[in-house]
Amino acid sequence: MKRVVLLALLLLILPTVCMAEEVPIPVPVQQMKPVYFSNITKLVISPSYKHLRLKPGDSATFTVKVKNPTDKDVRITPKVVIEPYAENIIDKSWISFSKSNFVLKAKQETEIGITVRVPKDTEKGFYSCTIAFTNDTIPTATPYGTPRYINAMHLSVEVWIPPSVRITPRYISDVVEAGKTYEYTIKIKNTANRSFKLNPEFVKPEYISSFAEYLSKDNVQIESPSIIPPNSEVEVKIKVRVPPTAKGYLRGAVKLNINDPGLDEWMQRVEINLNVFTKPTEPFVKTIEIENASKLTVKVSSDFMGIPIPIIGGRSYAKGDFDVKIVSPSGVVNVKPKIVEKVIVTTGKFAPPWEETEGIYKVVSATKTKIYTIENPENGIWKVEVMPKNCFGFSIEVEIE
Repeated sequence: MKRVVLLALLLLILPTVCMAEEVPIPVPVQQMKPVYFSNITKLVISPSYKHLRLKPGDSATFTVKVKNPTDKDVRITPKVVIEPYAENIIDKSWISFSKSNFVLKAKQETEIGITVRVPKDTEKGFYSCTIAFTNDTIPTATPYGTPRYINAMHLSVEVWIPPSVRITPRYISDVVEAGKTYEYTIKIKNTANRSFKLNPEFVKPEYISSFAEYLSKDNVQIESPSIIPPNSEVEVKIKVRVPPTAKGYLRGAVKLNINDPGLDEWMQRVEINLNVFTKPTEPFVKTIEIENASKLTVKVSSDFMGIPIPIIGGRSYAKGDFDVKIVSPSGVVNVKPKIVEKVIVTTGKFAPPWEETEGIYKVVSATKTKIYTIENPENGIWKVEVMPKNCFGFSIEVEIE
């Protein structure tokens, strides 16, 4: 019996001993000491960043000030350092210096001219590099990291090609009705002495919204030539059939696919943004309580909170129209309203070249206001019923004297 109890105690103790042996013994961490780079001379470089925008075959020169605030002389050897993480690599032959390999005396400063020449056959894009003026570097955390030059500046060069094709408009915004078809015209002007290919296609928008519906290829019909002749203008017809069940916002885009090297992809996309207008079946009713009044004035306007609504797509939804019925306690009151119309007009200098597509003047907003005046109104509850025809907003103002 004693042997059995002793064996059981050994079985309980052995796992505990084994587990204790597996626990690692903490090793004291040595305190890290700061590292000082006594062999580095810090200069003042101005500017520390430069951005240039050049066409293929162009060149530009800028000046960099190098100041030596230390008590010792420093040898200046400007050079181009290629950044491995850059989008496009600048060729070292692009850059030249007005002077190099010289000694900058203590407490002195100098200016170095840097010239950037972009070859004619350079492709469009963004190029960058580092220009180091000394060989002083800070070691990286790993032996495989890129050395960091401390007496340096960053150079960014955007190589661009001026587009020869102009597209107006690039955004189609309109208020539409479900089940109807609308046609829009895109004018494309070629200012070059060569022709360009044109192959428009319907595409989905790049940014998807949770509160919008999207047109499909079946809803959009495109009529277009395949060539844009030199120094000419062509038109692209876009017909949009709004689905009968559409509500809210409709989105889509037409990618023109023009082989103009100066046009980025986003520059030749025509975005389609449609607001589906649903005509109400019942009028809006505003009640008014009249008691011993000498005059009642009702103003109904197609603005919104006093702000004229912009005309969208050249249609009349903003200036719109509406039916107004004034109802007294005794019945409908037949009163002729005073009508006030307000338009805001800009010239071609205010925005993109409207004068080339719509003439020198462009009506950007219009407001219609109907003013009803009733002398000695009857006491009781009056009603103002407003049924919008082709406007998607209106305001009502009541004055009781």
